[in-house]
Amino acid sequence: MEPPRFSLGCMPPGPQRDAEFDTLINGAIKRSIMSFSKLAGFAHDNSCLPAQYERMIAVMYYQLDANKIPRGERREDFDLQQFQIPFVCLTALGVTLPIWLCTEISTKLVKGLTDHWVDIRQWILFLYKEIISQHNVDIDLRLSCKTAVLEFLGLVRDRLLITWSRRITTDRGVMRVICELWFLETRDEQFFTWSSKGANQNQRESAVLNSCFLIAHEMDTTIDWENILGVFRGDTELIASAALRHLDREISQKPLDLRCVGWDMHIVSALSFRENIRLSLLRQGAIKAAADVLWLIVSQKWVGENNKVMAARCMVNAVIFLKVRMEDMDGTPFILQALDTDLIPSLLKCEPLLPFTDNETARQQPILVLGNLLTSYTIYRSVLRAMHPKIDAMGGTQMELNLIKGGQLHSAWLRLKEAVAERCWLMKRDIADGYHIQSCQSEKCARAGETGTLKRCGGCLHAFYCSKACQRYDWKYGKHKPYCRMVHQRYLRTNGQMATVQSKDIRFFDQIIISELRKHRARINTHRLKINVVELDFVGGNVDVIFDSRRVDPNPFGIKCSCERFAHARWVKIVERAKEAKDPVVLVRAYIPGGMSRKILLRVIPLGRVLGEENQDHLWVDETKLRLCLPNHLNLIYTCCGQESMKKDPEGFRG
Repeated sequence: MEPPRFSLGCMPPGPQRDAEFDTLINGAIKRSIMSFSKLAGFAHDNSCLPAQYERMIAVMYYQLDANKIPRGERREDFDLQQFQIPFVCLTALGVTLPIWLCTEISTKLVKGLTDHWVDIRQWILFLYKEIISQHNVDIDLRLSCKTAVLEFLGLVRDRLLITWSRRITTDRGVMRVICELWFLETRDEQFFTWSSKGANQNQRESAVLNSCFLIAHEMDTTIDWENILGVFRGDTELIASAALRHLDREISQKPLDLRCVGWDMHIVSALSFRENIRLSLLRQGAIKAAADVLWLIVSQKWVGENNKVMAARCMVNAVIFLKVRMEDMDGTPFILQALDTDLIPSLLKCEPLLPFTDNETARQQPILVLGNLLTSYTIYRSVLRAMHPKIDAMGGTQMELNLIKGGQLHSAWLRLKEAVAERCWLMKRDIADGYHIQSCQSEKCARAGETGTLKRCGGCLHAFYCSKACQRYDWKYGKHKPYCRMVHQRYLRTNGQMATVQSKDIRFFDQIIISELRKHRARINTHRLKINVVELDFVGGNVDVIFDSRRVDPNPFGIKCSCERFAHARWVKIVERAKEAKDPVVLVRAYIPGGMSRKILLRVIPLGRVLGEENQDHLWVDETKLRLCLPNHLNLIYTCCGQESMKKDPEGFRG
């Protein structure tokens, strides 16, 4: 059965209109469904007076008195007749209040809603528990009930009711109902909003839930996640599945409803801020889902400014999700996922919608992903190999030619193309051939071997040792024990979703670092120093180079957590030990994008390797000789455990 429909016809003017209005009010008091329907229709009419509307809703509140809730009746005896009045009242309030909140009686209406909320809340909880959730109740009654409840709860979307709406986000019972209704859509096809039976409501489950998340964020209200997860039996995989099914169903509809896509994309983003839910979302393909939304939006031509504004919002929401979540865990696995879903062509097609974004920050998101984030990850050989054919495929296509020359997106595209071209050349020509070394993590050990020949620590998967003896020594006397435990906690916390850096990527870092240093070899050669200290920051797309040979600033990039403090302590020792070397060296500390936290690479390179063959006559260093004079001849890589622990451990790790 369809929910009540309201007549929008005008009532006759003058005394006759007043008399008919009084008759309708009296009929509503006597529970006449026809009277309620006509009154609700009259509330939309320009001839309706504020005083008349106040009388209408007073009658509706009267009928929604909690004392009128049926008591002690069997569920199988419920029929639509006994619930038509509360259904009409809930629906009428949800539909008409937003219209009248913009008038001079707004303050009274807000107070009235607040005063009667306790009673209405009891009705909502009763209707969900006793009707909507009961499989043995007539399906038409359940659907009509769901529609009425959603129409009323849709009031949380009105900004003039923000104070009242805030109470909703902290109400365990009502938030549970909202989540149950949202979840019900994915469990029972009869409740799909997109089905013929459910398609006549103004409000959607996703719209209401999304508004609650937004309000909680804006008003700094805490969401009771334990309560919400209770709807899903505490199973984060289940809530993630529901969110992605909602989104998938929306983007499969024709014609596309941009509002609905935006709501569902927002919900996925909101859920992703909970670490355990985020992991479930990523496991179930949230990266691909967001990339699909982006492609769907940018590949269509939108007519009308309103549609373009909505399309731009959906586009930006998808890009922001990708920008943040592609760098979850250790970055590269999700970057590769996004590249497989045609992320690059999607970003190139964003430009027509950029003028319709809400602000400059939103407008910058596709530009930052293309020119900064993707560019920064080209230092990974594994990413570069996947990205190169994507870049080549775009060359000379209409997507590239349509970019505004000199525009920000065009500049970002050129920056990415140039980085890929340069580093693909390095991938073909191994300029560091014969010098891909990896050092034992133990501070007491001076051994170094070919990259990939040392064994990883089985606890953290990030430290390398030449032997079990060195591993035991570093665990007992070094500083690996606290570092390993923190990284391993991250491994457990993420259910094993922690990727290690591949040996081929580590080898490629050598090539990138030497290539960058050679761009500045004239300056290095001019300095003629025995110890050249250089710091490279590859995070952010542009390579920042700082020459700190005199160590004026021992920590130019700052230390974000105890993991980095540990790496910094090792760096200080390397600098001190370098003084023992008889021949010139370059000490490199490189910061590398690494997902949820940057990685730090500590490298010692003979100066001759950097200056190139034409400058090596008097600077060539024998590797054996270098190891003897500089036992910590290093190529070490550290990764943060993913916790901002500076405040908890201001002194750093202790052995």
